[in-house]
Formats: sequence, C-alpha cells, structure tokens
Amino acid sequence: MKNISKFEKEKLLQLLECSEAELNLLIDKSTKLLDNHNSTYDVILKILQQGYNIREATLSALIIGQEIGYKKAEVEMEEEIKDKLYRAFKNSQ
Repeated sequence: MKNISKFEKEKLLQLLECSEAELNLLIDKSTKLLDNHNSTYDVILKILQQGYNIREATLSALIIGQEIGYKKAEVEMEEEIKDKLYRAFKNSQ
C-alpha cells in the first residue's frame, strides 16, 4: 500500500468515505495486526475484532495478505540463495 498512486488513493478515500488521515490510520493498524506467530485464523479474528465495516475489513485483509506474501517470498528467496551458495561451495571443493 506504500506504492499506491494518488489517483488510486483518491478512489479508496471515496469508496471508504474517509479522510486521508483515517485511511493512513487504517493502513497502519492493519500492518500492526500481523504478527509472524499468528495463524490465518488469528489474523482474521483480529481484523473482525477491530469493528471495521466490510469495506475497511476488506482493505485490511488485502494489506495483511500483501504483507504475508512479501514475507513469504522474502524467506523463500533467502532459502534459495543459501541453497545455491551451499551447492556452489560444495561443487568447488
């Protein structure tokens, strides 16, 4: 959500019927809801406990989904790099 265009942000503000400050607060709260140790159930429960309307809950879930995907990709890339380095080291011996 950090790379959102101004036009897209304006559309979101209209859709959610909120101010830019409220949208930024929603984004901040959503990113803080995610904890690496929580299951999908826990994350969904946390979203529902916030008391958001359906639009806000959907945006929050989207933000959290992006964050989960990013973290998962980061871990997978790190493991792949480690594996390649290990194989390169092993082959050079």
